Amino acid sequence: MQSVIQGEYFLMDRTLKSVSFLNTSMCKSTTCIYEVIRVSHAKPLFWNDHLERLANSLKIAGFEPSIKLTGLLPKIKMLISTNAIQDGNIKLEFRYLSNGERQFMAYFTPTNYPSKEQQIDGIQCSFQFSERHHPTAKIYNAEVRGKANTIIEQREVYETILVNHDNCLTEGSRSNLFFIKDDDLITAEDTIVLPGIIRKQILSIAKDEGISVYFRAVAMDEIDQMEAAFITGTSPRILPIALLGKVTFKVDHPLFNKLKNQLETLIKSS
Repeated sequence: MQSVIQGEYFLMDRTLKSVSFLNTSMCKSTTCIYEVIRVSHAKPLFWNDHLERLANSLKIAGFEPSIKLTGLLPKIKMLISTNAIQDGNIKLEFRYLSNGERQFMAYFTPTNYPSKEQQIDGIQCSFQFSERHHPTAKIYNAEVRGKANTIIEQREVYETILVNHDNCLTEGSRSNLFFIKDDDLITAEDTIVLPGIIRKQILSIAKDEGISVYFRAVAMDEIDQMEAAFITGTSPRILPIALLGKVTFKVDHPLFNKLKNQLETLIKSS
């Protein structure tokens, strides 16, 4: 079984501790508000965006943070420095137990970055008929995550794409979803998906480049009308979909390549 943590130290509230003291298991009554931040060259990428989303998730869930969010960055930098990890993912967790106890933890998690082959040839995805209870907040959902893990393992796909009660595609289990049609972008409306950090950058790039964006969830019966599709997320960044169910897409679409190049430039300069 793959370890759920990397490095030798993690943050517990305001203190660095050995990972031997880390317990990542949770009972069903625990609510976990979390963020996953990508670290590149020892620097947490898009920190302010992640912090803003974390604050919004806590607000939606109705919880106050157990430590001040404005004081988190120095602690995260200390975590990076102490573990001497230059590139990876850090998970931030605010846990709220049924007995009223509150915990904050931050630790490096194993990464699942796409291979060069997947970046070039695209990925395969399967459908998952599931909906999040609070789609705009990053709250751990064991049911959706567990079902996604099972589908990914059994069907040997990279990601699952969630299908809602209206038979429309909303987002990935760990990512946001975009389609391309007639050189326009199509992505689900903000109110029914998690506001992804990389998704936010793609939408900003599209605005700057004068690319039209239509905010709607694509129906199952119109998928084959789309020219291309891709996911965005902290780990995959931007990744073309080659096969979704039985529908194939163009993985080297000019608009996708333009967005990918612009995103890479943005990340390098941040």
